Parts: sequence; C-alpha cells; structure tokens
Amino acid sequence: MLAVVGLIAGIVWKQSQGGKDGKKGGFSFSFGKKKKQDEKQEPLYEAARVGDLLLTVEATGETEPVTDIEVKSEATGRIVEFYVEEGSTLAAGDVICKLDQSNQQIVVDQARISVQQAELNLRQAKEASSVTSRANLEEALKRAETGVSDAQQGLDDAQATLARISELHIKGFATDQELQDSKARLSSAEAVLANAQTSLENAKTQLENFSSTSNKLSIKEAQLRLDQARVSLKDAERQLGKSTITSPIDGIVLEKLLDVGDSVQSINSAFSAGTTVIKVADLRKIQVRTNVDEIDIGKVKRGLKATVVVDTFPDKTFTGTVTNVFPQGVQSGQGLITFPILVEVDNSENLLLGKMTATVKIEAQKLEKQLLIPLAATRAGKNKDETIVYVLKEGGDKFDKKAESEERVVKIGDTDYKDVIIVEGLKDGELVKVRGFETGISFD
Repeated sequence: MLAVVGLIAGIVWKQSQGGKDGKKGGFSFSFGKKKKQDEKQEPLYEAARVGDLLLTVEATGETEPVTDIEVKSEATGRIVEFYVEEGSTLAAGDVICKLDQSNQQIVVDQARISVQQAELNLRQAKEASSVTSRANLEEALKRAETGVSDAQQGLDDAQATLARISELHIKGFATDQELQDSKARLSSAEAVLANAQTSLENAKTQLENFSSTSNKLSIKEAQLRLDQARVSLKDAERQLGKSTITSPIDGIVLEKLLDVGDSVQSINSAFSAGTTVIKVADLRKIQVRTNVDEIDIGKVKRGLKATVVVDTFPDKTFTGTVTNVFPQGVQSGQGLITFPILVEVDNSENLLLGKMTATVKIEAQKLEKQLLIPLAATRAGKNKDETIVYVLKEGGDKFDKKAESEERVVKIGDTDYKDVIIVEGLKDGELVKVRGFETGISFD
C-alpha cells in the first residue's frame, strides 16, 4: 500500500515540473508498436507562412424541391380515369386524369333555363301596360302554380324510381349506370321544382305589388333578376371547366391524393379553394433548407458559394449558392436563436431527392495574405485567454524530438479549424511545434 502511494506521489511531483520543448516532465506510458526505422518520419515543426484563409459556416438541413405545386382542377366532377402514380415523370401539359361532369352539366343547364326565364320576365315587364298588366300577372300566377304542381309530381316520380332502382341494385338486378342515371334524374327534378317555386314566388310578388304606375319598378326588378341569373350561369360554366386535368410543369409526382371515383371541386367555386389532385415537384432544381446560428449569420449573404454533402452520397460534393437569408430568427428548444437560409444546389445528375439530410459548408469570407500556422500548434497559456506556441530555436532540427524550443505567447485571429491567423508574436518562416507533444505518463 505504501509503495503504491509513493509511486503516485512521485508521478504527481514529476508532472508538476515543466520541461523544455513544451514537454511536461514526469512519467509516461506508451502503447502500441514502435515505428519501423525505415518508416517516413513527419516533421515535428512546421513553418509559419503567409497565405489565404477561407472562413466557412457549417449547418445541417434537408433537401427540398425549389418548385413544388399542388395540382387542382378548374372543373367540378368525378374522376373516371387516372393516368399517373407516385413517382411518375410528367411534362407540362401531360394529362393527369379525366372527369365525369354530367352532374355539373345539369347545373349549367338549369342556370341557362333561369337566364331564359329572367329574360322573358324582363321582356314581359317592358311590354306590359297598366290596363292589361293585372290580367297578365294573374294568368302568370296560374301558370306558375301549375308549373310547381307538375314539378312536384316529377320529383315524386324521380324519388320513387330511385328508391326502386336502389333496391334492385342492392340485389344485383340493376347496374351501376342505372343507379347513377336515376340519381341524375332526381337531381334534375329537384332543380326543376326549385325553379318552378322561384317563378311562383316571383309571380305572387309581381301581382301583390301591381299598380297602374308600377311598370318602371317591375322592369327594374326584372332586370336585377336577369343579372343575378347570368352571374349564376357564369359561375356554373366556370366550374364545368375542362374535363381533363393536366400538369402545369415538368416534374415528378410526389403524392397522389385522389383516385378513380373520387369527387373533385373546382378552384373557381365561390365556397371552396378547390380539391388537390396530386403534388408535383421539379427535382432538377433542389435547395437545402437549413438554420445558421446567430453568431455566424452576419457572415452569410445571398450569392455566397457553398458545398453540400448528403448522407446518401458521403463521398460526393455538390456545389450550391445561398439564395435566401430569412430576416427573422427562430428560437430552438434549448433557447438558441438560429436563422433559416436556403441554398440552391446543382442537381444536374438527378441524384438528389427531397427530404435528404444534408451538410452545408458556406464559403463566408476569404482573408488574403495572412500569417498562418496549423491550429494544432497552439496551446493554452498559464494566464486566462493566453495562447502559446513552441518555436524551434535557430539551428535546430525540425525532425529532432530533443531539439530545443522557445515558449512564446502569440495573439491569434480567425481560424478555419485547420489553420489559424497569427496577429502578433511570430514571423514568416519561423518553425512552430505541431506534433510530438507528450500527453501520457513517462519515466525519465
């Protein structure tokens, strides 16, 4: 026990004694095989030199397409044919799918009938006279009542037919097309009844408001109803649109959101933003979205060159350019502030895809004609924020481990973590120790 304590005390005493050449005195244990005598020996000292230092900013992010869009339809309908799948390559104008627009066509036809009815009402208002107007309005009311009665009967018949066809369809005695046709007839009958009821209400209102001097008011009211009917027709025709949906850009299908049988709502609808059919991206242009620490963001500007490496191709370097530096930072969970930036990458080989993890190195600043030494040559001094190096004395051999060196305090500047700028304390050509430092326990 006493022997062990004595050994440790001896090691501590020797380590506390400073040696020459940047060595710490004392004991060292070395492991591993000795180098062969004929093995090429690296110099222990390297010369301070004047050169350029390239400062870089590194960050990690994800790749994403520069251009990706949601394809929506200008038409309303049900998809009857779909021609693409996820991963399909598209050119601008390629057909994605086709729609069945029979139901929307019925809406357009109904709107046209409403316009014609409104035009007729306006013409009648203009031709009416104070003597004959009441009789005409009373006759129009009767016709409107008859129209509602007939339309109600038609709706009842359509509902009964649909109920019968639905029951037969469940049992397998009616086809899908027969069921679809009966539903369409029911929709048409409902629209006819709605138009007839509107006409009846109009006829009642016109008769109630009749007076010998009311023609001007009737004409104005009829004109407004015509204008409203025309707007409804225009909206219905816009929703009808084109029965084929095509790709607006060259790209690859990222996501297919609908399939045959699904309904599509037009982007022209007043009550909807439209249904997304697929998502398409142009992968010829890829960008990396990443975040730069607020300490480094001042060095990053649009137009700076960058290199990008992705985990999928670790041995390949892609070139890029900073295209956007966001003006507002975001706070991470650890309280750090970072700023999003975008780096557009050359993907001419079509190797990069979306959502790849990427490491970005931005060439932030090039400092020319600086006095440089390897960063490995620097050591912490005895005082706070003090940096020292070991300079080979004149006439010393840079390969000799026992060559004498001088400890010198230096002032350092920026570094690229390989080399560091010497602001003061060294001259061009002076040799500083970069390897061969004792780090273990030795018995001298």
